[in-house]
Amino acid sequence: MATTLAVLMVVIVLGGPFGEATVEGAPVDDGLRVEFEVAVAGAPVAVVVHAVDPGQTQDTISLADRGGGQWGGVADFDVMNYVMVFEVIDRDGEGILSEPTTLLALGLDPALIGMEEVATLEEDEGNQPLSAATRRWGWGAVALTAVALALLAVWAMGDRVNTGPVQEEETQPPS
Repeated sequence: MATTLAVLMVVIVLGGPFGEATVEGAPVDDGLRVEFEVAVAGAPVAVVVHAVDPGQTQDTISLADRGGGQWGGVADFDVMNYVMVFEVIDRDGEGILSEPTTLLALGLDPALIGMEEVATLEEDEGNQPLSAATRRWGWGAVALTAVALALLAVWAMGDRVNTGPVQEEETQPPS
């Protein structure tokens, strides 16, 4: 059951003619072997995946038709979190690109690229500890805000407060 849940959590939908996409990885020598699988709607002539590393070099990997709208392939990479863009090539030779994603977003185990724990916005947005410098700046901002609000209150109330001596006014009774 836990394995099934883990597999369901790492499936990503790329949009357009693309359905669910997943990757599985394994270490090989000094690199990483990655197996891709993506669902594609329609009857494309070819499906490829472009792998872009942080140095902006690109590898293009052809995927094979596995039947039932599933396309897959295997490639060896250096150990890093590549940006992946899938492309469908139709009969007219035109390509349709998917949204860019990463190997980690597609479900690659972070330990395979040397990352012990990966925090995502959905999971750990507020759970990261703040550095001492960040906390000092935060408390300084709170103190400055309190002083500014106090000065604003004094300024706003200044016209309403009569600081002169109290004088009694004589009033005439109504006749």
